[in-house]
Amino acid sequence: LKIIIPVISLRPIINFKIMYKHICCIIIICFINLFFSTLLFGQDTLQQKIALKEITLDAARIKSPKSILPFALTYKTFPQTQLNNAQNSLQDYLQGVPGLFAQNTQNFAQDLRVSIRGFGARSAFGIRGIQLIVDGIPETTPDGQGQLDNLPLGLIQSLTVLRGPASTFYGNAAGGVIQINTLSDFEDDFVRFRAQGGSFSSSNLSATVGLKNNKTKAVLYQNLSQSDGYRDHSRYKQQVFNARIWHDFSSKSKLSFQFNYTNSPYAFDAGGINLESVIENRRQARLQNKSFETYESIEHFKTGLQWEKAFSKNLSFNSYLFYAYRDFKGRLPFEFGGLVDLVRDYYGGGAVVEYQPKEYHRIQFRVSFADQTDHRKRFKNIAGEAGDITLDQKELFDNKSISLLDEYRLSFGILRAGLRFDKQQLGTNLVESKKNLDVLNYSLGFTYTDLVDHIFFASFATSFETPTLSELSANPFGEVGFNPDLTSAQARNFELGWRYNSSFGQLETTLYDIRTKNELISYELEDFPTRTFYRNAGKTNRKGIEVQWELRKKGWHWLAAFNYAAIEFDDYQLEEKNLSGNKLPGIPQQQFFASSSYNFSNGWGIMSLNQYCGSIYSDDSNQNKISPYFLSNLKAWKSLNDFEFFAGINNLFDRKYNDNIRINAWGKRYYEPAPMRNFYFGISYTF
Repeated sequence: LKIIIPVISLRPIINFKIMYKHICCIIIICFINLFFSTLLFGQDTLQQKIALKEITLDAARIKSPKSILPFALTYKTFPQTQLNNAQNSLQDYLQGVPGLFAQNTQNFAQDLRVSIRGFGARSAFGIRGIQLIVDGIPETTPDGQGQLDNLPLGLIQSLTVLRGPASTFYGNAAGGVIQINTLSDFEDDFVRFRAQGGSFSSSNLSATVGLKNNKTKAVLYQNLSQSDGYRDHSRYKQQVFNARIWHDFSSKSKLSFQFNYTNSPYAFDAGGINLESVIENRRQARLQNKSFETYESIEHFKTGLQWEKAFSKNLSFNSYLFYAYRDFKGRLPFEFGGLVDLVRDYYGGGAVVEYQPKEYHRIQFRVSFADQTDHRKRFKNIAGEAGDITLDQKELFDNKSISLLDEYRLSFGILRAGLRFDKQQLGTNLVESKKNLDVLNYSLGFTYTDLVDHIFFASFATSFETPTLSELSANPFGEVGFNPDLTSAQARNFELGWRYNSSFGQLETTLYDIRTKNELISYELEDFPTRTFYRNAGKTNRKGIEVQWELRKKGWHWLAAFNYAAIEFDDYQLEEKNLSGNKLPGIPQQQFFASSSYNFSNGWGIMSLNQYCGSIYSDDSNQNKISPYFLSNLKAWKSLNDFEFFAGINNLFDRKYNDNIRINAWGKRYYEPAPMRNFYFGISYTF
């Protein structure tokens, strides 16, 4: 079967729709061609085609080699010493993931904002629409809120990003998944001290201890970081303690325990400013933020327990339990309800049974539960002091789920199917009736593996996303209880992908088409500037292409990633305006990332990172467009016996850009300017 590839213009923005259709046709024809050639001529079994040393991943629940998973994903590993990371933000670890866009690395009162294929773009603070899993325990709350301020960055050993809707695997708010694993692989006992300093009077001190014997090992980590911040009124201070302990009862039974405590006594918020203020002084804070003394204070506690048991070669069991407590205090730049006191308790657990009736067939049955209670109080903010109480309510979110996954390996590929039912109930103590949000999600994926170096995959998956309790409690009508007009968003995702492995590196290209309805969008009101409210926006249509390439050769490591996303409102009526056809705000259409590093034999190392971010709309009406920008960072390190030295330059060419864009901000206060050229340096000692 001959395939004629059309000549495609190199201008992706103008001819993307034509290019997208052509590439879809090419990949579909390749699938048909390879499928029938296999049936006619036959090949070796799938097990013979999988490299024995290839790492297996469990981001899609059933552990499988990365190359044969029928879903778009990115896997990254990091050296134990992390000399090429400043350990200030998770963004440093997520660079080079196509389709992922991160903002807000400098505003520690709002936390890192992450979106994957547009999911999570609405978040005013923290992470929405994306599931966070840390060491096998959910970091995302049952209602879909995620935060990263308690993450032990200095311990990150690897992470996997599942780039697409995955509610079949993770339930609510799984428009994408970020699975993080901290340090667990080390040969001998060690103690490591690390000290780092840099621009804006920033410092980062940490100590890590690893202990190991025949059946038990442990990792203890303590970190203290602080900074005056690039902008006025943006200083922060934080300490994180993390402990993990593993014990092997036998080769078939393992128990692991984790504990995390985070204390951030202050993280001030400089706020968003308009373009005129940026031009006048990009380091200034919004005046109202200073007069109302906006900041947040957090105390966070989390603990979890996991048990794995292999009953036989074909039957295994895995379970987990966790509990988390969060005490949050925050001040917002307005009087009525501008001081927030939130106490959150949430806990959950789950159990998994995996059965392999045949060598080529695996079935996984999973049940889970999670319960969340938020006690939210709001007071008047009188110049930073608490005034009369304006709100006192308990908000409840309960989730129970049951799921079934089935993996069937053929001689020419792998077929995966999944089904999950979530039963959810939410409400407040101020309203008697509770709201039920029951949903059924499903997925189907197929990977064609008949050619060892060329692997093709296709998948279809659904997802859902409930409004979070904080979003529901932001009631624009000024009434107690939840916003009655807010409902869950739903999405359907179709992917086609190609993976190629050769001496020139590993290449993965993915095309996707996602249709969503009831998209959740953030906005502000004139009476409550900087307080974020939410609305549903009808339907959106998302089409995109993602390309990633990686090559490791001798001391070199090259990485490149590109994505183009056409994400538009398909049906969106806002008052008298028809916004259908407008671009979704808060995310760029194009991104490109390229990095290269080299480790010299004498202990020196150097790394260059370069990023291009396309233009971004800051409002639903697409009346304000943020210009694209290009950034370069440079890093270097030197190993000298037990000592290691490292340094870095961020924003090497001193570009002006924005660290965060506040979507639909009142008064056009969209901008949170990013730092100009800045530096960091440090030393590490291990014994």
